[in-house]
Amino acid sequence: MSELVDRIGATIKEKGLTFNRVEHDCGLGNGTIKRWGDQSPRLDKLVRVSEYLDVSLDYLVFGALHSESSPSGETPDLEAVKREQGLSCDGSPLDEVEADLVAMFRLLPSSEKEDLFDLVYFKYKKHVEKKMESIYWTYAEGSGDEKSGPSQGLDARDGTA
Repeated sequence: MSELVDRIGATIKEKGLTFNRVEHDCGLGNGTIKRWGDQSPRLDKLVRVSEYLDVSLDYLVFGALHSESSPSGETPDLEAVKREQGLSCDGSPLDEVEADLVAMFRLLPSSEKEDLFDLVYFKYKKHVEKKMESIYWTYAEGSGDEKSGPSQGLDARDGTA
């Protein structure tokens, strides 16, 4: 059997259940879970099983913590992650805040990492290029333009609205 099926089996046993019971309650056919040792399960079915067993999908698939909570619901030990990884950048050790950020980033699921990277990249680019093209700057103090609302924008002020 595969590691996936072994982990599901161990969790089923730990909870005092049977494969048949889990399959029935999750709307799966008899023997479906054990067949996952030879063929990949559909994601929706695997999600149903993980929710039914009250364990993370990461635990079932990887056997370890890959996201924000472990199979038992405990939060990851950020300090342990930082110690294990000996974080540095450009040959210099990271300070406490930088190390915390990197350690938290590594504990996020991939989709969240991508969103966070995009946000940080945008902020960095805006800072480096000193861009002030946001709509915020049309309302901010000291922008040089008078404050305007939707009906009093630059076109309305200039008589072109």
